[in-house]
Amino acid sequence: MTRRTPPAPTPTSFRRDINGLRAWAVMSVVLFHLGVPGLRGGFVGVDAFFVISGFLMTGILLKGLDAGKVSIGDFLLARARRILPALLLLCLGLLLLGARVLLPLDYKQLASHSLASLTFLSNFKYWGEAGYFDASSHEKWLLHTWSLSVEWQFYLLLPCLFWALWRLQWGRKALWSMLAGLGLLSLALSIWQSFSDPTAAYYGLQSRAWEMLLGGLLHLAPAWRPGQERQRRLLEAAGFALLVGSVFFIDGRWPWPGLPALLPTLGTAAMMLAARQDSPLTASAPLQYLGSRSYSLYLWHWPACVLLSYLGLNQQALPQMLALLAMLGLAELSWRLAEQGAGRSLNRQPARQAWIQLGSWTALPALLALGLWVAQGWPGRLPAAAEAIAAAAARPSSANKACHVSEGRHSPMCKYGDGPPAFVLLGDSHASVLVSAVKDALPAGRSMLQLSYSGCPYVLDARFDTPWTSAHYDCAGFNQWARDTIRALPPDVGVILVSRYASRALGANEDPPEERRPAIDFPASGPIDPDRLGHFAAQIIRDSCELAAQRPVWLVRPIPEIGRHVPHLISRRLAMGQDPELGLAWADYQERNGWIWKAQDAARRQCGVRIVDPTSLLCDTRRCATSHQGQPLYMDDNHLSAYGSARLVPVFRQALQAGQPMLEAANAASAVLPGELPAGLSDALPHAWPTGLPPPAAGLAAPRPAAPQGPATVQPSTSP
Repeated sequence: MTRRTPPAPTPTSFRRDINGLRAWAVMSVVLFHLGVPGLRGGFVGVDAFFVISGFLMTGILLKGLDAGKVSIGDFLLARARRILPALLLLCLGLLLLGARVLLPLDYKQLASHSLASLTFLSNFKYWGEAGYFDASSHEKWLLHTWSLSVEWQFYLLLPCLFWALWRLQWGRKALWSMLAGLGLLSLALSIWQSFSDPTAAYYGLQSRAWEMLLGGLLHLAPAWRPGQERQRRLLEAAGFALLVGSVFFIDGRWPWPGLPALLPTLGTAAMMLAARQDSPLTASAPLQYLGSRSYSLYLWHWPACVLLSYLGLNQQALPQMLALLAMLGLAELSWRLAEQGAGRSLNRQPARQAWIQLGSWTALPALLALGLWVAQGWPGRLPAAAEAIAAAAARPSSANKACHVSEGRHSPMCKYGDGPPAFVLLGDSHASVLVSAVKDALPAGRSMLQLSYSGCPYVLDARFDTPWTSAHYDCAGFNQWARDTIRALPPDVGVILVSRYASRALGANEDPPEERRPAIDFPASGPIDPDRLGHFAAQIIRDSCELAAQRPVWLVRPIPEIGRHVPHLISRRLAMGQDPELGLAWADYQERNGWIWKAQDAARRQCGVRIVDPTSLLCDTRRCATSHQGQPLYMDDNHLSAYGSARLVPVFRQALQAGQPMLEAANAASAVLPGELPAGLSDALPHAWPTGLPPPAAGLAAPRPAAPQGPATVQPSTSP
């Protein structure tokens, strides 16, 4: 008995394979955003959705072309009936929820994003704000609606193209040629922009259109003949392998959606071409259930992820499981109320009445969002302490920015205080935020110099991998310049070294665990270093002792890195009546930084450097604090705030006073008498002061903040 080959589906029939594909696409996106280990490329589910959407929309328009009528209005109304009810329910629900849990600035942002989503302009909104993979993306409740905006913009243009070709009677050959040409142009632009402007490439229709046009071009494929079931199974299996492989092996470091995006899109296209309606890969009951609710699940999954991040629970297994159940429940509710209930009601109405109904429904969340935006997020709803902390964290500060550089090789070498310099504060952004603490701990009549560079620990003979910087970033060059510059200073000028070594060696702990990667290597270790920490520790000792051979040196213990935006989380937890103290377990701090302590201790034994330990005030035997008397000690996830820095003044004062005899001994041995920097230093020591480098600049001295009496008097932080 021979097996009968199932007939290929007609363009108007329900496609169980496409419905199953929707399930795979939405599951990959949801699990990726929940942080399930291994699914580094789950975001490719959006690309699969684009191919599916292009195929279905082109099919609808081809049907109109065959009937001799292409109506742009009817096409857009059908899309609005499908998309708007569930989107309106989402925006209204979030705006109502925000009244209870969102701080004014967050609420105002949600209102602004709601308006952008309701007008299908959110991709432009987020394009102008930030990148998709940055940390702040987890604070944007409607970020995922960028893909709906891209689709809607495609829906506006595609029927216009069909209508023009129909009116000109150019025929299908011209249509396919034009679709293919536009698709290739969009793909080329996508490949170019994914390198030149990744954010524009990610959010822009111009670099996404080819994925939807690829779906439309599938209608060119000839129908399957009887007896070709084996070929269809092989094609489906190959497509599934491409799609699943993309989920597991692609990650956010790939240029996207450039050439690599061909993998999941071609995989999706291959499965759709196979058109197997009874395939176990797509036709099972669970997949059909998820596929039918994929739109509502996609809409509600991201706000659930943002809520987890909002509460600081986004890396805990139990809250993630509960969030997944909540997503499924909300998707079911949205599917029943919006997609089935409101959608079917609209389908029974004449076109004019349906547009009026949609307009009136849209007006409710739109006017609410507009009012909240005008009202600045409705301040005064939540505890005053929470609102004060959130407002202070959002205020920009220009202090120290001119003195902390991130490009080139040179620093303005800002000077703080009066009198001759006693110390050079050297390091990365962790050094820059400690300027006020060191300045307030200076001996009377002495000053300090700042040499700091973003993401640049003082480590010589190292290769720095920093993809997020500009082409002018040169950490290695800056370190060499700093070394030569310090050599030219009098020997009674000590050096205080502060760096976030662990971020370079192990990856930033604010990133998800699967995305943390080392960003430093050493020439002696080769391209793949099996003992990176060993080489790193040895270099710390070597560079510290080289400085200590010339002058007194203080090594600062690593500042605890919390890994979560402290002011945001504290203010939000206060708003919800929760304990604001987050804390970092001491064991976790030591696991990440113990090797640095050992290197610093070894340098102390070998060459007599001194140690400054901020953890003596920031930590106890159980944990490192994130707040003190209701005030955040951090400005973000790893940099101390001005208040946190001020807490360390006693630690620095004690350490620097204990080292005063070393400075006096170095001064006595020096031929340079105490005073300002030696006149004519640039002429006497040209290697220390490159041509054109200005003399030490006057520092932007920030006053030490007074200890606050209550949470409402928050000191603005200093940006690194």
